Amino acid sequence: METYDAIISGYGPTGATLSNLLAMMGMRVAVVERDRDIYDKPRAITADHEAMRAFQAAGLAEEVAKGTCPHPGTDFVGVDGQTIKRFYPMPAPGPLGWEPTFMFHQPTLEGVLRDGVKRFESVDVFLEHSLVSLHQDAEGVEINVAGPGGSNKTLRGKYLLACDGARSVVRSQIESTIYDLAFDEWWVVVDADLHNDVDLPERCVQYCRPWRPGTYIVGPDRLRRWEIKVLPGEMPESFNDPAHLDRVLSTFVDTGAIEVKRVAIYRFHAVVAEKWREGRVFLLGDAAHQMPPFMGQGLCAGVRDAYNLAWKLDAVLRGKAEDALLDTYGQERRPHVQTVVETAKSFGLIIGELDEGAARERDSRLGVELAAGTAQTIRQSFIPGLATGLLYRDAIGALGAGAGQLFPQPWVSSQGIGRLRLDDLVRGNFYLVTWNIELAAVARDILGTVASLADAMVVCVGEAEQGTAGLEAEVIAVTEELGLVARWLTETGTVAAVVRPDGFAYGSARNQGELKDMVVLLGRALMHTRQPEAGVPVI
Repeated sequence: METYDAIISGYGPTGATLSNLLAMMGMRVAVVERDRDIYDKPRAITADHEAMRAFQAAGLAEEVAKGTCPHPGTDFVGVDGQTIKRFYPMPAPGPLGWEPTFMFHQPTLEGVLRDGVKRFESVDVFLEHSLVSLHQDAEGVEINVAGPGGSNKTLRGKYLLACDGARSVVRSQIESTIYDLAFDEWWVVVDADLHNDVDLPERCVQYCRPWRPGTYIVGPDRLRRWEIKVLPGEMPESFNDPAHLDRVLSTFVDTGAIEVKRVAIYRFHAVVAEKWREGRVFLLGDAAHQMPPFMGQGLCAGVRDAYNLAWKLDAVLRGKAEDALLDTYGQERRPHVQTVVETAKSFGLIIGELDEGAARERDSRLGVELAAGTAQTIRQSFIPGLATGLLYRDAIGALGAGAGQLFPQPWVSSQGIGRLRLDDLVRGNFYLVTWNIELAAVARDILGTVASLADAMVVCVGEAEQGTAGLEAEVIAVTEELGLVARWLTETGTVAAVVRPDGFAYGSARNQGELKDMVVLLGRALMHTRQPEAGVPVI
């Protein structure tokens, strides 16, 4: 039996992103998906530049971007129609080289991701196949798969990566319990196309009105979405009746001016899995977490999972890191996503308040904060950096300057390499970046003393000289646009940073001595061996 590097269970956006990333890294991958076709009901419609950075790593960002439009910002509207809160993207261009927040049509995006997988002969996709059971040993995982017509097969991989959704079979089989953040509401989601001109807001709107909370979303082209809260005593399935749906929807829009394309009834949850890893089995996406949609972060969270785990698997399989590195996947992602889920829940509570007195008190409080300028209005400010895991800490255990922050991705250029985004220059590796050419040369020597980092690139961001050597140079000198790296180093009070393959800063250094200590500690962390376990679980 062939042993794949990884088996992915589930072929939604998380699984499809992960498939592309692993294949780009040269892995042999099997994908098992229960359904034949892409799900066509309303789901995600908003994503951000972190997700696009992962699509860039998969070689698909330009294609994904074709079907998107910039997010116009969101106004929260109170009981009397007044704006009580703003939730806007940071101004473009953002620090990661892409539109900070964008709108998309999920089936189209998933189509791009699946077409991307077709580039690789190293990926086998088994549609209409369901994982039934799994068994793991010290070397890998075997799964039993049920196919069409009662057929069955067994697949074996070094790792099983469960992207199999909110009702994850794998999560159940590894007995990962769920931490419930106590948010459970029924909502109806309606996608429609505008077929007549109609007076609608230019921005997205959260209608925080107690008699019928709802959301209006401006999608790409003529796509518009309404999300409508199901009220107490109202049966969710009543919205399957077109007449009832039309009556409720008409309180938001002239329904004669739109063509309803898709309707879905969802139970919005806020939950996070307690255990993200069991031996060689990992949970990602909705299998690991679910959140209300009020921040537009559900799909983004799954893509972050995929990007975080992909490069770590690559490092372990290439012998650049020990297995213990894979423990940092859950250490990093679980607290990060729980913070985002908690924030999404808090937004849902603002929007969905049904008591008019409490709603008016909310409007007053939020209105005062907005008028005083104390309210945070930028979407990206609600997304934390990393606080645990593979990050540089000083002698007393405190995070080093900049550690865990997303490192900027400017456009860079030199005569030797042309013009490209920074990630495309350093793809797949740790890299060190500085603005001091002398320190860059020293850094090259320091990195050479650590086996797992010997192929890390050194980039000097400044004024690239004419005729600068290309990618084979020991130090790649480039000119950056917008001064993003220079600003980051200045704000952290440092002269050099070490950046992980997923674009997060491992840490930064104020001088050559700190730089050497940081590189040595990173090398040790990558090659750290876990304490032996009492036994490998059999599932």
